[in-house]
Amino acid sequence: MKNKSLVINNKIKENRIFNIINISVLVIISLVCFLPFMNVISSALSTAGFDINFTPKGFTLFNFKYVFTDPGFWRALGVSFFVVVFGTAISVMVMFSAAYALSKKDFPMRRGIMVFFIITMIFSGGMVPNYIVVRELGLTGSPWALILPSVVQVYNLILIRSYLESLPAELEESAGIDGANSLQIMFRVLLPVSMPCVASVSLFTAVTFWNNYTSALLYLGTEEKWYPLSLYILNYIQSGADVLDVSKEAIQHANIESAMIVVSIIPILLVYPLVLKYFTKGVTVGAVKG
Repeated sequence: MKNKSLVINNKIKENRIFNIINISVLVIISLVCFLPFMNVISSALSTAGFDINFTPKGFTLFNFKYVFTDPGFWRALGVSFFVVVFGTAISVMVMFSAAYALSKKDFPMRRGIMVFFIITMIFSGGMVPNYIVVRELGLTGSPWALILPSVVQVYNLILIRSYLESLPAELEESAGIDGANSLQIMFRVLLPVSMPCVASVSLFTAVTFWNNYTSALLYLGTEEKWYPLSLYILNYIQSGADVLDVSKEAIQHANIESAMIVVSIIPILLVYPLVLKYFTKGVTVGAVKG
């Protein structure tokens, strides 16, 4: 009995030590992620000429007023919303359809197609071939150039396929007995029960489209009316002006940059809580099969 109680006490002590170390590491990681973000917010709320150190200096809302009254910023925001909404919808639909087919063990050339997809995760034709393909398709200078080349994201496709493989086969069999065809099974049976996975993948895809400025740099050229928010902010940062004179008030360029960055992440922060309840289950899809 003494040996057993000693073992239990040792395990409790080990668990406490592990929890302390684990919590300490997580707190450090959280601070490393949060403090730079806090510094950006402080800069956005500060007047020009102050050295910012995680707290606003010379508190002002003028930087945000400048951003909200900038028509170019709102135009870029609208383009980003268009790209995210249509890009995410098309991407998730295409990936779900492909994942449904690839989840079938009797699908012809299933393994070969999956190998082909996985190869694209490791190797790429490069920037120039991608540009040539987009140009020959007539997409340059169009917002569709920001959507169509990024429709299939292989990692997300694999997540969906793994989730579909983990579902019981009886779902499809019962729907088939009732006379449902493959499309009806996919959209009316499997899609509703796959919402945890679809919500998580939709979030990943939306963030990818929202932050994507490389495609805009490559494919839009001088078509500024189609610049997404990320490229608009990048151009503003690279504009070369150190100080702007707006409404007879000198404003440091970096303060407006910070305000633009803060505003640009608000939509994602608003969307995240909507899919949070699906997130934990969605990112562990396929880890355990019944």
